[in-house]
Amino acid sequence: MIDIVALRTLVALDALGSVTATADSLGYTPAAVSHQLQKLSRYLGAPVTERSGRGISLTPMGRELSSRGAQILHDLEGIEAEARARSGEPRGRITVGGFSTGIRGLLVPALPRLREAAPELTVTNVESDPDELVEMVSAGRIDAALIFDWNSSVLRLPSTLTSEVIAVDRADIVMHRDHHLASRAEVTRTDLVGEVFVSAPRGAVCHRWLVALFEDLSSEPRVEYWAVEYDTQVEFCRSMRALALVPRLGRPHLPADVTAVPLDDPTIARSIHVVWRRSMTNSPAIALLREELQAIAGEFETACG
Repeated sequence: MIDIVALRTLVALDALGSVTATADSLGYTPAAVSHQLQKLSRYLGAPVTERSGRGISLTPMGRELSSRGAQILHDLEGIEAEARARSGEPRGRITVGGFSTGIRGLLVPALPRLREAAPELTVTNVESDPDELVEMVSAGRIDAALIFDWNSSVLRLPSTLTSEVIAVDRADIVMHRDHHLASRAEVTRTDLVGEVFVSAPRGAVCHRWLVALFEDLSSEPRVEYWAVEYDTQVEFCRSMRALALVPRLGRPHLPADVTAVPLDDPTIARSIHVVWRRSMTNSPAIALLREELQAIAGEFETACG
């Protein structure tokens, strides 16, 4: 019978494209990945991989085995989730992905509760962008993920995944208290035309959201400074009097000379979802994770009014 570990290694290689990435995702060494692939080839009597430049790629047989093997692994995961559901006790190990503020604002506060409620459950995490997180959950590299989409955009997921909304997170305009807009109770998008912004890099989800604010104003944001982390963006607000579009969840502590002014449109917000594979819906661990994330999100929304 084909070894499940070797099959999982082949499927991961097919999804990720390199031995190094496969090793990182599975927690193996590159040598261990190579060993599993060689063992699978020996068992089948034909190679499942071949040299391709400086790396390796799957042979036609390897691609066929990976395609069918992915479904087998999906079915096995569903069987395991149903079996664990009968005991009702969350146990084992799950890996949860998330974007930075989602991890800070939702997952980290949930971890002590998860540990207390399920001592035999281990929860680890990875951090990445929403698009990459969806691919990671779909490929089985992680078990669930916190992702977000802006405003009323439709969340598009592979048919093997499902999701639920955890929270709706509004964003404010962060600025120095000396800025001429700082005394406003609210600001409009029109107020922001021509103002200097600091933004996440071009193409990043948060940059796309900032650009979208100006689309129906026949304008674009005047971005003069760039920073990935919100903490750094806040420093640009302090030092260079730039503005930053910063969501409330997981927001860093604002210095005394920096303030956050709400936008007048409450629909300018991001919906935060937890995503998991349908095959794990009956998993007690996934059910408990969702329950605790919902509780943390409810407390956050209550605190924000």
